[in-house]
Amino acid sequence: MSVYMKLLVVISLTLTLSHVVVHSARVRRKMTDKEKSDIVNHHNVLREREGASNMEYMTWNESLATATAELVAQCNWGHAFPPLPGTKITSYGQNLFMVSGEKIDVKKGIQDWYDEKRDYDYEKTLCANDKICGYYTQVVWATSRQVGCAYHYCTAMKNSGFSKAQYLACNYIPGGNFAKEKPYKKGTPCSKCGSGAGWCKDGLCNSQCSKAGKDCTCKAICHNCAKLDREACRCSCADGWSGPDCLERCEDRSEQCNPASDNPGWPPEMCSDHEHGRMVKRNCPVMCKMCKPDPDAEAEKCPPVYAAAESAMSTKSPAGSDDDDDDDNDDNNTKGYNGSQHQQHCSTVELLSHVTLSLTITWKALL
Repeated sequence: MSVYMKLLVVISLTLTLSHVVVHSARVRRKMTDKEKSDIVNHHNVLREREGASNMEYMTWNESLATATAELVAQCNWGHAFPPLPGTKITSYGQNLFMVSGEKIDVKKGIQDWYDEKRDYDYEKTLCANDKICGYYTQVVWATSRQVGCAYHYCTAMKNSGFSKAQYLACNYIPGGNFAKEKPYKKGTPCSKCGSGAGWCKDGLCNSQCSKAGKDCTCKAICHNCAKLDREACRCSCADGWSGPDCLERCEDRSEQCNPASDNPGWPPEMCSDHEHGRMVKRNCPVMCKMCKPDPDAEAEKCPPVYAAAESAMSTKSPAGSDDDDDDDNDDNNTKGYNGSQHQQHCSTVELLSHVTLSLTITWKALL
């Protein structure tokens, strides 16, 4: 067993101990604007690389960064979730990284998380035995769209065996890593955006868009006789179909829908719940009146409608068009050590390979 692996086992076992606050003797260093930009840009470069149909464009969240700074300043290796400033929200995704020395490359930490992809089986949603993949899946979790990070130099790192280490952490909302769920859907970029609209920026869903313009290109694809609303960049599904691109049957997909006396489930009012509404709508489109069922609906009765194709045609039209929405690691330093939150449907978090911790969290969808 290598020295690194021995250290991994020591850290895994001691994480179950109660947290003891250890303050660094160093003053907290504020993250620069360039480092913030590097973090956001590198996340988006890696996320675009996956070839996903529903991958959200990541942006910076200062409240998340503030909460992260509180975490790393404790110099205590392990997950913790202080409330976001001004809120009671304590549930969000979290990745950890640590490297010896007084210098840190934030892009390298993110790349280190992403490189776990080599051990991840997308189709089976499984990580190779004795490997860690939860950091990778959080980096590319499609619905996570805001990130905030911080790092701190720790003269001593409790619960790790490290000293004189740089401690980097990133928090994400909404959090990811749900058991048995794929981190993203493969397919044409921006064709299955969670918002229902197909606005796209650099191959990623841009939920900040309300109309065509810079960084807001319509890439919607509408199937099964759906109508395309180009102004809203949304598909209006025919009866029997649902989903952003109208490829999903209009049917409830969870036994939690339409609760009865013997099954509490999700009541209809949960469809508009601020925290859980999006998840309930995704699983219960009929109960939430997101579509109209038709068991006789015939698949592929009509050819798909492509927003990008329509835009290209209108550009070539002699009459012109008012739309202008067609604009469009290194690993050469000291090996660090990372950690990530595995949220598993209000279940136990698993960290550091096969060692299961006694840390239990409650999942809350945010934004």
